[in-house]
Amino acid sequence: MINMTRELYLQCVIACLIGNILHVFVKILSLRKDHKIANLEFSFLGYLKNDWLALLFDVIASFVIVYLVDEWLSFNEFIIGKIKTMFVFIGYTGSHVILQLMSVAKKKFRLAVDYKTNISDRETGTLDKPTPTNGN
Repeated sequence: MINMTRELYLQCVIACLIGNILHVFVKILSLRKDHKIANLEFSFLGYLKNDWLALLFDVIASFVIVYLVDEWLSFNEFIIGKIKTMFVFIGYTGSHVILQLMSVAKKKFRLAVDYKTNISDRETGTLDKPTPTNGN
């Protein structure tokens, strides 16, 4: 068994934060695309304003995971050689879960789309009928 050094802890934190940032970047690109398709304005600063608590929780969770890592892993040479890759993955997937649960930006987007589709449905007389999504 190998003990975690300060340098290894730091590498794990950095790898986890890289995973967080990668996921947030993918999320922002997805939200921008969704907004464009729905003809809604997207603001990067607005996203940060809406999801700052989820993003903060995301970073704190990364530090907690790295802090607890030596309790749930027996370190050997193989794991040490792959630990940064493992923590990028943990950071990315952890970020995905946290933002799915806590994201305000996606909820606000869905409310805006719902508002616009309700107006359209009232105008076309299809308020009580679902819109087909298969191109028909």
